[in-house]
Amino acid sequence: MSLARLIYVSRMTEECDMESLQRILTVSRRNNLAKGITGVLFYDPKFFLQCLEGPVEVVNELYANILRDDRHTRVTLLEYHDTDRRLFGSWAMAFLRLNDLTPEMMAQAGCSGRFDPFVLGSEEARGFLIAIVGQRQAQLDGQKDR
Repeated sequence: MSLARLIYVSRMTEECDMESLQRILTVSRRNNLAKGITGVLFYDPKFFLQCLEGPVEVVNELYANILRDDRHTRVTLLEYHDTDRRLFGSWAMAFLRLNDLTPEMMAQAGCSGRFDPFVLGSEEARGFLIAIVGQRQAQLDGQKDR
């Protein structure tokens, strides 16, 4: 099976509040598990930064749905390519908010000051998502060890 990885950023419209986002995440995680999709969604009150990984046809269909979704504006594709390995294979949809990250975590992820994902290139966006998901996984692992 051929896999694709897609990373995009978009501005949020006023229509998407935290309650709506939680409903979207619940449905997305269930659907992603059924369709073989993994990835991460980084949320700030102003934008989404998301990576989707999975079968090419499914990733393409999901991105087409995002482009039509009224909750997104200024959808900008940062990365799209075929891949033979997943970066977020353990996550049907990891979810992180800017508020979840400390300034130290942001610095470790290569960001300091005001975060603007629209200025990121493909490698920077991918690296940022890998770093913050890794930090979150380390937090979760640390909680299990207690």
